[in-house]
Amino acid sequence: MPVKVSSFFLRYLLAIAAAAPTSVFAENESDSTLIPLEQLVDNEVVPASKLARQVSDSPSAVSIVTAADIRAYGYRTLADVINGMRGLYTTYDHRYEYMGGRGFGIPGDYAGRILVLIDGYATQDSLFSQAYIDQSGLLDLEMVERVEYVPGTGSATYGNNAMLGIINVITRKGGDFDAMQVSGEIASHGGRKQRVSLGKRLDNGADVLLSASTLDVSGRNWYFPAYDTPSTNNGVAEHQDGEHNKRVFGKFSHEGLTVEGAYVDRAKRLPTNPSSYAAFNTPFRVRDENAFLNVSYDTDLSLRLSSASRFYLGSYDYSAWREYAYQYYSVDNQKYGERAFKAKWWGVDQKLISRHFDDQTIVLGVEFRSDYQQKFRWRYLTPVMATESQFQEAYSRRIASFYLTDEYRFNHQWSVNFGARYDDASNLKGNLSPRLALIYRPSFQTTWKASYSEAFRMPNADDYATYGSAAKPEYVAASELVLQHQFSQGFRFTGSLYQYRRTHQLIYDDDAGDYVAAGTSKTRGIEAEIERIWDNGVRFRSSIAFQNARDTEGRHLVNSPWVLAKGNLTFLLPGDQVRTGIETRYIGGRETLERRRLGGFALTDLTFSSERKWLGFSASLSIRNLFDRKHEVVSPFDWRPDSGVSQDSLLLDGRAYWLQLNYDL
Repeated sequence: MPVKVSSFFLRYLLAIAAAAPTSVFAENESDSTLIPLEQLVDNEVVPASKLARQVSDSPSAVSIVTAADIRAYGYRTLADVINGMRGLYTTYDHRYEYMGGRGFGIPGDYAGRILVLIDGYATQDSLFSQAYIDQSGLLDLEMVERVEYVPGTGSATYGNNAMLGIINVITRKGGDFDAMQVSGEIASHGGRKQRVSLGKRLDNGADVLLSASTLDVSGRNWYFPAYDTPSTNNGVAEHQDGEHNKRVFGKFSHEGLTVEGAYVDRAKRLPTNPSSYAAFNTPFRVRDENAFLNVSYDTDLSLRLSSASRFYLGSYDYSAWREYAYQYYSVDNQKYGERAFKAKWWGVDQKLISRHFDDQTIVLGVEFRSDYQQKFRWRYLTPVMATESQFQEAYSRRIASFYLTDEYRFNHQWSVNFGARYDDASNLKGNLSPRLALIYRPSFQTTWKASYSEAFRMPNADDYATYGSAAKPEYVAASELVLQHQFSQGFRFTGSLYQYRRTHQLIYDDDAGDYVAAGTSKTRGIEAEIERIWDNGVRFRSSIAFQNARDTEGRHLVNSPWVLAKGNLTFLLPGDQVRTGIETRYIGGRETLERRRLGGFALTDLTFSSERKWLGFSASLSIRNLFDRKHEVVSPFDWRPDSGVSQDSLLLDGRAYWLQLNYDL
């Protein structure tokens, strides 16, 4: 490692250690998050489907954020949780928040390369493969028990979209509430949120959880230097950044049967100008409606054989409205554009988990998924709102999958984990995703893990609509070495060294005059994390990650920071009634689409939350960007407006706050 990087490492490690972070450790010794994942499989009483997931994912260096962490650090969205996790970050373009890390995260990349699950249900839609982690996400975080991040490829178990990792969201049970809870929030920029949740564990053992919420954020003014001309309102977008959100979530569990569903409707007014054809400071609205129903049944067929069955339905609707700039609509008389995209899918998944041999756990599964509706409709209107032209496209796909994972323990020190999945799509040739991991435990405190895996991502419907027959599957080969060491019951170190090689990426070929799937990129990285808890309720975590990601031309990957440093600290104030949470994160320098380098920045958030309820009341106050640091993120906009000024970066919020008050009836 160059001297420059080494000195940088020491400087920021010391800075983060002084500032501090969130903990994946539990608050007491009995909490299951203190146990490494492969031990969690053996010790925690879990349903068969969850057991199958943990068996398949155990070779990775898992990071866990609990409900206690969510409260302590005032997380409001899954993006907030991700920003606190080792080696991950998000980018916001005033439309969506996008995940990044381990060599991916080009701004505006809907698909990303990490699969997001809710209780094992794959949430990515079948149009864009988008992972919705902001206010367009399906869940309020009050419904979340914990979030697990499993780095490395996950296609051996989950198939499509699990190229570089998995984020699994585990929802809470009704018995965790055992009451009706009403909640109200106020936030900066006119933010208002209301929520009602009802949770109960019935006398017959059934568990019920229902929740509904609404969010409203007023519009505000944003200044964009690239549009600072008299004809474009001197660069000011007026009242164009508001949003409205409605969510519903329900879950019923009884004797191995679980039925859960969620719905979110989110509308957003954009202050940015996502299209070079659109007019600045005019209404540009997007709306996302996402819903799913997931029915699972787990049962023991015998003492050594378990079954996990699942049936799911999903739907996604996207609509957008924009006004075009005069120089465009004056030519073809198309002043307004409307998009209406729809997708629907269903699937079944059946797992058998065998423990017929004392030192072996085998998971055999089959899944069938039908993306039976993938519709795109574009409509263009005249200045008097008459339809000038419209067209549409439709796609569909069926996928049959077979997968097998086998964990064999040679003795108390050595074990091997093998997995493979074969996916056969109706419009693609079959793809095999293998994985092999060797796990060595020289002592109870220390675990070494070495793994190699291959994974893929199928082109989605938007890829076909954009690139036509040039759209092809993308592949990755990943190697990783992990060290976990438990210094004591409440003190743990995790380190990993990894390498990814992505192939068959789309690049433009001048000779062919089209895109071809011939690009190759590489990423190498190292991550380290320490976690500590104390008996007095103090929890601490600090991590640092270095990544060297090169694109298909050998240049440093756009929007890929060289270094990510995180620090979280939470503790009780005197009197043990109020908990303080401090989170600091540093995002290193990144390159923009115009190859301009943005400097790194550090942000600190501060949260105060009630440790216990008082007469049924609880509260939380968060201050985001405590020191009001101005910072830029890489923009997805690769054109220059008439001013000739680059818009390859976006300035984000300064200091902001939010206050939440809950009452249990």
